[in-house]
Amino acid sequence: MQAELGWTPDGGQTTETDREKRQKPGQAGWSAGAAEALERKLKAWFKQDIAVAAAWRAEAREDYAFYNGEQWAEEDKALLAEMKRPVMTFNRIAPLVNAVIGSEINNRREVRYIPREQGDCLANEILTGAGEWFRDQAGAEDEESEAFADTVICGMGFVDTRLDFEADPDGEPVIERLDPLKMAWDARACKANLADAGRLWYIDEKPLEQVKAMFPDCDPALLSAGWAKSGLEAKDEPYERQRPALYDKEEQGSDTATLDKMCVLVECRWFETESYFRAADSSSGQLREYSRAELDTILAQIPDFPYIKQYRKVVRRAFLGRGLLAAPDRPLVPQGQLGWECITGYYSKAARRFYGLVRPAKDPQRWANKFFSQVMYLLNSQSKGGIMAERGAFDDDNQAETSWARADAITWAKPGALAGRRIEPKPLAQFPSGFFTLFNESKEAIAQVTGLSPEFVGTREVNQPGILEHTRRQSSLNLLASLFNALRRYRKRQGRLVLYLIQNYLSDGRLIRITGADKSRYVPLTRSAVASGEYDIIVDDAPTSPNEKERSFALIQQMLPVLRDYITPEIGLEILRYSPLPQSLVDSLANIYRAGNSAPDLG
Repeated sequence: MQAELGWTPDGGQTTETDREKRQKPGQAGWSAGAAEALERKLKAWFKQDIAVAAAWRAEAREDYAFYNGEQWAEEDKALLAEMKRPVMTFNRIAPLVNAVIGSEINNRREVRYIPREQGDCLANEILTGAGEWFRDQAGAEDEESEAFADTVICGMGFVDTRLDFEADPDGEPVIERLDPLKMAWDARACKANLADAGRLWYIDEKPLEQVKAMFPDCDPALLSAGWAKSGLEAKDEPYERQRPALYDKEEQGSDTATLDKMCVLVECRWFETESYFRAADSSSGQLREYSRAELDTILAQIPDFPYIKQYRKVVRRAFLGRGLLAAPDRPLVPQGQLGWECITGYYSKAARRFYGLVRPAKDPQRWANKFFSQVMYLLNSQSKGGIMAERGAFDDDNQAETSWARADAITWAKPGALAGRRIEPKPLAQFPSGFFTLFNESKEAIAQVTGLSPEFVGTREVNQPGILEHTRRQSSLNLLASLFNALRRYRKRQGRLVLYLIQNYLSDGRLIRITGADKSRYVPLTRSAVASGEYDIIVDDAPTSPNEKERSFALIQQMLPVLRDYITPEIGLEILRYSPLPQSLVDSLANIYRAGNSAPDLG
């Protein structure tokens, strides 16, 4: 069964997908003792990992709150409300984050597969096209942009790449962003993109009926991992959490209600080391892998048969409720990958946690909000004009009140009142010395601590040469290079995962669309077309990204005067592909040219 979290057949070891035939703890080949030992080990790992993840989540939630404009602590808001002072929030963090996210969207990359073979290196057109088809079917660009946004905000974004065998019995491509606040990871992992993580966790609340369908043979009282909510094991935790009753509009006020019961499900993926044997094949002489049974048979006949014992990492996956819900299986992932790929931001070696752009900008944003709130309070509480006068200084107090604010009226005072300074203007509002200097410093510090110039965000209102603005924008991109490098690293690992799925599970003859230089065509995806073997995965600029088109066409325009005499209609159509013109217009022009070029010559 293929579930939302990535429930798949067990990694090519068998094609069994029937949920009733999955092994449970205690069945043949999976003893109760082994199940208990594995459960203890997984829960011990979880206690170690959730401690790190919980500390990171607390900061990540605050990062998301700041990005969404919720930038005041509850105690500060209560204090300001008690003092009847305004709570002012001018969110300057969101534009910075959105500028970085937009930069990624406008500069997307593509993955090409180049086979490792002797001779000239050319990309495998069908395999590269199949990768583009896989990503297009799964809506990968949107999901990855959301995961990259998580990285920019809180420092970690997660993407799940899998095949869904419920939507399509042959497997439907799925590339899905995972909520980073539901993830946990190896507490010892510190490399970029969690490349050194030995295990990953996904903790989610799911409807009880859905979990029952996933594990129909398990006792419903054992399905919920209540202990995982806090990272501590609680034996008395109920197996379900009941939400308030949900009524249909027609049934409001009646006794009929739908009660939504939720339970916590924990999925763990981890690496294990297994041994295997290699020896020369008797017919070809090439090294190949032997099973233990095959090797024992050969050794019985040839006791001195030469072989070597080697080790490799394999991925295991298990689901936990109150206990282990089923025997571990293997997800559909290549060797050395867990299937959940992470994009990481900056790393704090002191706290051993990843963080994004919001973290350093929070203090300047807090102080900017507080200074602005203070400015509003001072303006509201201090005088904005008027006078101070002694009683009896005017001939008529009522006439003085009426005429004082009128420019065309005379306010009569008693003789000697003005000379005796019995009437004085109220003092003007005086702000503390250096107040506005600190206020402006707090606003500018947001750009300074993140390194993102106003040119990068597009908010600088000055007349300056375009080359200077471009240079300053490029400087900001240089400061963000580590974020985009992590994204590039993710694309290589994810490209390897897509390659594995295409070669082993999608090369069944289905038709896929391949986009060529001048037209698109459908070709069958067969094993011969995507032959197994080693491939180099190249992450390159996508020629269809808006920024890349503008840069390419600007260079082409500079070359056109020199190449004017050598440009043929075919070359012109190729140049149009890199222009910022709409793709539909470029395709129409190409079709018109091909139709006219293939028409018979009637002259």
